[in-house]
Amino acid sequence: MPHEDTPHLRTWMGFPNDFSIWGVNLTKVQQEIAYLAKTISKYEPVNLIVDSDTTKQLAQNLLSNVNVVSQFTINLVIQPINDLWLRDTGATFVFDLKNQKIGGVDFNFNGWGNKQKHNYDSNIANFITTQDQIQRITTQLVMEGGGLEVDGEGTAILAESCILNANRNPGWSKSQVEQELSYLLGIKKFIWVPGVKGAEITDGHIDFYARFVGKAHPGQVLVHMDSSDPSTQQNFNIIKSSTDARGRQLIPIPMQTPDSSKMRGTIVQGDSSAIGYCNFYLLNNAVILANFGDQAADQNAKTILQNAFPGRTIEMIAIDNIVNGGGSVHCSTQQDILYQQVQITKSSLIHLTILIYIFTFI
Repeated sequence: MPHEDTPHLRTWMGFPNDFSIWGVNLTKVQQEIAYLAKTISKYEPVNLIVDSDTTKQLAQNLLSNVNVVSQFTINLVIQPINDLWLRDTGATFVFDLKNQKIGGVDFNFNGWGNKQKHNYDSNIANFITTQDQIQRITTQLVMEGGGLEVDGEGTAILAESCILNANRNPGWSKSQVEQELSYLLGIKKFIWVPGVKGAEITDGHIDFYARFVGKAHPGQVLVHMDSSDPSTQQNFNIIKSSTDARGRQLIPIPMQTPDSSKMRGTIVQGDSSAIGYCNFYLLNNAVILANFGDQAADQNAKTILQNAFPGRTIEMIAIDNIVNGGGSVHCSTQQDILYQQVQITKSSLIHLTILIYIFTFI
């Protein structure tokens, strides 16, 4: 499994249209998904899943009302879907290095331990791999993409609270999970944090708490910090005392939460809201994340991310209703990776043969 800074072919997203899940906030959430999709389309193509022709027309209307100029296409794909959290329901893309192909792991989405209906969402990973015409890689393990954070070089950070949870994987030991993820994703070093079971619907997804910077700064990890949540300091300490798969000491960089008294009034404060800066999405030439109205904290997060990802545009957007629903930008997206390999052309092969011939006789 590569790091998120690997070039993307496109971003997959989902357009919610279930009133029983979102209630009176559904329209606002739909507007914010359109806004997010349009912002992403400044940097790469988007496939947005809609549940019907009628919903497709609604999504098209909302997209046309967003005052953002797309540089890439937004393709509306019809497929039954329950909710917008494609990070968790979509396929997790991997490189098959042996066969030089891309595959997608289907982690058997079960509604975060059967907390929400998922009769359609449980099929989204299969749908995406079919649409992309890539191998669907199956497993008996039950988890979500948001429960994984990798550096692309064999290191993973994971939370015990969601993966080693009876509502997903009863009877699985930590060593069995590690063996399976090593096979599926090429992980060689596992860094476990306890997580917070039952605090919110995901049982403590790691993509809200810790994110590898990647190739720009190997070994650096952006860590969510909240003075009211002692588990965040515990995460920081565990990461600080750990090394990655290549033996490098990890360097945690704190990302402080905004001041609750300075946030926009439209943000609902509490464990069920995704108030933090680590749930950003790293895409081609940009980083997109939510802002919260605390200007000093928002600017501090932007500065940290600009230093972490030099040369990328930092886009901070207001998606308060999505945040209130328990997720943010990263939770709402899934990158479709672009496989890059060295192509040896006929002309380059001739040049290589000539060079070998010359050096043989020097």
